Amino acid sequence: MTGLIARLAEHARQRPHHAAVVAPAGSLDYRTLLARVEAGAAFLSAQGLGADSVVGLTIDDELEHLVATLALLRLGTRQIVLATHDAEPLRARIAARVGVTCRLLGSRDADSAAGTAVLRWPGADLPPAPAPQGTPAGGRLYLKTSGTTGDMNIVAFDEAQLAAQAERHADYRDERLLRVASIEHNNSKRHRLYCVWAGGSNVFRPESGELVDFALRERVSCLDISRMHAADLAATPGAERLAGLKLRTGGSAVPQGVRRAVLERVTPALYVRYAATECGAIAMALPGEHDADEVAGRPLPGVELEVVDAEDRPQPPGCGGAIRLRAPGMAEGYLDNPQQTAQRFRDGWFYPGDMGLLRSDGRLVVLGRQDDMIVLNGLNIFPAEIERVLEAHPGVAEAAAFPWPSVVHGQIPVAAVVLRPGADVGSAELQRHAREHLGLRAPRRVLMLEQLPRNPQGKTMKTALAAMLPAAAERSTA
Repeated sequence: MTGLIARLAEHARQRPHHAAVVAPAGSLDYRTLLARVEAGAAFLSAQGLGADSVVGLTIDDELEHLVATLALLRLGTRQIVLATHDAEPLRARIAARVGVTCRLLGSRDADSAAGTAVLRWPGADLPPAPAPQGTPAGGRLYLKTSGTTGDMNIVAFDEAQLAAQAERHADYRDERLLRVASIEHNNSKRHRLYCVWAGGSNVFRPESGELVDFALRERVSCLDISRMHAADLAATPGAERLAGLKLRTGGSAVPQGVRRAVLERVTPALYVRYAATECGAIAMALPGEHDADEVAGRPLPGVELEVVDAEDRPQPPGCGGAIRLRAPGMAEGYLDNPQQTAQRFRDGWFYPGDMGLLRSDGRLVVLGRQDDMIVLNGLNIFPAEIERVLEAHPGVAEAAAFPWPSVVHGQIPVAAVVLRPGADVGSAELQRHAREHLGLRAPRRVLMLEQLPRNPQGKTMKTALAAMLPAAAERSTA
């Protein structure tokens, strides 16, 4: 398959004046973007970087970050984001894990830690220059997983793997794509590269400004945002003016309440994606498929997906089990974590750690994380079923369920909720509501919070929720 840089060159020949990037500082067509990438590769090569280098990117300007990423791929260099929103000790630990040899900084970004080679990216001052000859092999894009437990794995993808993942987003060719999250985040970076592969237009938003007006002004046709941002957008006055665009969301379970709010107040063209850092998009729920099961949709073309029991035997439709899959562009394992690699990558399959079922219509329903399952006296309880019931209450904006240790029962289900503005409801009422629908599966405690703790990707940090419970609560007698 053609690599990402070769595909960029193809777009520069076939549609040279098509907008590749729309940014606050101005737009770049595909011919200009390729020229900037080649000049960037020449600059980096002149500084001694090449196929043996490992570069940590700390560039918060989204356009310049994209150009630098493509220039490093052009050189065949390995790279990882050391994000400006992360603390320096975390950046240093990540850099040490992948063996970073040089930190590439933007003009506005602080110096890196002492002892690490530093190179400033010239940005708009990049002098025109021809790219180095040939395209060396060995370039890798390292991405960090964004699990909810606080653990972090790192996977590597080459150009061919990124291109194979991008094939599942070929429709980006005709889109003006806006990602609300910065390109320094995994999903945003990957989808920005998918858009380049497809030949679409990447729209970058200013650091501040109203989303609806900006999307309309820049003729955004596809808005890709997290569940958290989708819920916020549905509550934004004037959001109905976006009724003509596609809205894609995912990254964590998207409850029916959020889907319904988007459909009623924003746009009928709602797409909910199920994906994993290790392989890209897996399934997509299309407009018209958003029912009470909160389906993740059918597996995308090229994705082979099964739901299996503890002995890896495929389950019949409607029966729950562990999800496993094979997909073009899938990672081969984790960097420096052979134990997790052996657990998640087995016999050519990737096990994302999610439980689910395939309905008779072929659509996937994700039941929750395997590690999050609550076992109450031998009864398996999925947090998602508790969360759906609580979020169906008119006073609840969002909920998160998690296990709490119990000497008597092994584990008990506990939930945290965020109420809707103006809602007057207490934890006792929510427990009664849950018991009416769930019986023994209902949460034994309900915490009332102003907001749920989330990681930078917008996923709820359930370990942080558990830490909020009083030390002695329910532990000894529940």
